[in-house]
Amino acid sequence: MQDTRRVRMTKKIIKEAYIELSDSHPDKRMSITDICKAADINRSTFYMHYEDVNQLIKEIEDDLLDRIPYPSEALDSLSKKEQYLDLLEGTFEYIRENKKTFTVLLSRLDNDSFKKKIIGTVLDRYKAITLAKNDTFSKYGYLFCINGIVGMLTEWIKDNFPFSSRDLAILAFNMSVQATKIN
Repeated sequence: MQDTRRVRMTKKIIKEAYIELSDSHPDKRMSITDICKAADINRSTFYMHYEDVNQLIKEIEDDLLDRIPYPSEALDSLSKKEQYLDLLEGTFEYIRENKKTFTVLLSRLDNDSFKKKIIGTVLDRYKAITLAKNDTFSKYGYLFCINGIVGMLTEWIKDNFPFSSRDLAILAFNMSVQATKIN
């Protein structure tokens, strides 16, 4: 199916319906019927775009993770600490702006899969600037930090952002440095 403006709009409506339903009923697994009613579409329209609810969730997750700010090659002008703080702050601000979607995905019954996806995505995207080649120790230290940061993020979202994205970035950076003794 061609990715036309109409297709993008229909998929957006379906995704928004899923997020709204999941936000208002966090303990309920959403059925295709539920999503179609909320989106005011026919089941055939849903099936035109998705095989099942799992495919819809996967696309929501992929879209969300694809838009997380990641390092670019043009970061040489900042000090290493400032680079990391700016990147972390941008990421945390993006999460704050997309609170409802992150809350739904992190609070789902099978949220470990989304957490693992976040960790894998961040590791893949950041490893070029953070890990030395074939440095197993750095890899495990980095995984430790990412898991800790995902845990902090989950609580930060649940607590409704009790402090700024910059403050969380500083906390995450300082804790990571302490945990791994990297500069």
